[in-house]
Amino acid sequence: MSEWHELYLLGQRQLIGRPGCRTAQAAWLADCLRRNAACEYLRGHGLDGSGALASFRSRLPLVDYDTLRPWIDRVTAGEADVLFAGRAVACESTGGSGGGAKLIPYSAHSLADFRRALLGWLADVIRSYNIGTGHAYWAISPATRSLPEPAPQVPYGLSDADYLGPEALPLFARLSAVDLAVAGCRELGAWQLATLRDLLTCHDLSLVSVWSPTFFLSLLEAIPDQAEALRELLGRGGTLGTREVMPDPAALERLDEYLRKDDPAILWPGLKLISCWADGASRPYFARLRRLFPSVTLQPKGLLSTEAVVSIPDSSTGQALLSQDSGFFEFLDEGGEPLLADEIVISGRYEVVITTAGGLYRYRTGDIVTCTGHGPGGQPALRFVGRGNLSSDLVGEKLTDEFVQRALADLAGFRALVADAASRRYVLVFDSDADEATGAADRVESRLMRNPQYAYARALGQLQPLAARRVRQAQHRYIARMLTQGRRLGDIKMPGLLTAPEWLDIFAA
Repeated sequence: MSEWHELYLLGQRQLIGRPGCRTAQAAWLADCLRRNAACEYLRGHGLDGSGALASFRSRLPLVDYDTLRPWIDRVTAGEADVLFAGRAVACESTGGSGGGAKLIPYSAHSLADFRRALLGWLADVIRSYNIGTGHAYWAISPATRSLPEPAPQVPYGLSDADYLGPEALPLFARLSAVDLAVAGCRELGAWQLATLRDLLTCHDLSLVSVWSPTFFLSLLEAIPDQAEALRELLGRGGTLGTREVMPDPAALERLDEYLRKDDPAILWPGLKLISCWADGASRPYFARLRRLFPSVTLQPKGLLSTEAVVSIPDSSTGQALLSQDSGFFEFLDEGGEPLLADEIVISGRYEVVITTAGGLYRYRTGDIVTCTGHGPGGQPALRFVGRGNLSSDLVGEKLTDEFVQRALADLAGFRALVADAASRRYVLVFDSDADEATGAADRVESRLMRNPQYAYARALGQLQPLAARRVRQAQHRYIARMLTQGRRLGDIKMPGLLTAPEWLDIFAA
């Protein structure tokens, strides 16, 4: 039995006999509340573990991270029975593009929920795209992060492999195009070199699964910079970390042809599928991958975050369906009314509220989605729109991340709007590899003027005209800053709107 078939069977276990959306959601919530009935947070809100939906929604308030931070701090300090039964098995960093890192705790059950969703997705991919041979590249981030302050007293950081679990991990390791030891690289250049060497020697790559499309694009962009070292390793072999690698003349030939023709199909002619984020700030980078790999299927990843798996791609519908067995989900409509998953309607726009087995109860994620349809069990199909809690308001203009993303939609390469409070203006930052900036500021400014508050502030002179700043290696500067905040390389999303004053210095020309 092949490794792919074994992974398929593991994933199929998660898909058999799924009930309808309302039934599945009620069962998940009842089990979570019963299991964690003795934890301090639920007891403090008068919940006894009965699992009654009405009492859950009436007694527990909607919360954000700052509300839960004191509780989370205790969990990551090693206390038991605070937000869930027992102690955390790990914690991970997350954070918005304008804020600092946040620690998200995991219980054994919340990790199991991740695994259930991911293995189910993988089974669907294997069946639908006929992936039964070859190797896969799963995002393996470098170990470039330092511990947050204060250091958590539970294990910090999960590898991308950890989310698949102990049953799948040996299969994952044998199918991986890149040696899992690469995750131990602490220097970004060394990680790039080791990753690229392994990818170039993988002649039968069939699947690429990353979170952000920029993760894979950055690897491709690093090939010319690493060309000399790659030629040496492929031509003569050598040492990579603790590994001795052999020469690979065929891979060297493919590399040289790629550098001449700039066509990734030369490197991986058997590649069938690339799975990555496609919506919100990732949209232009997803489009760029599509142009680079015109003969490869690109599958939008759905809405996965450090906090929870919200939606998973479904090949039968061609949409990302609610991951109804991974948590309990509510959706705030535009009037602030929380709706259940089977109550939202097509074309409606909602903020996602999650309850997870890791102690996030009725947690406002700030993620805005629209419902695009429904699956066979009534679960909604969701498309990520943007971040509802990320906005800028220098003088009353109230720019939201979603609105800014639309204004920037046709600009290639790295692009972001940076708030400059001192000068009362916004700065359009371009990567040095982006399209020519001539006229870009005027185009973006005209779109920003569709916001009446922005237009009014400009007319009164409260806001100065939009400025454009072309910045060498802007994307690399952004990624470097995110890494210092504890973000994993594979999780970093490119921004649309940046509000913290530090970004002006980071993007200094």
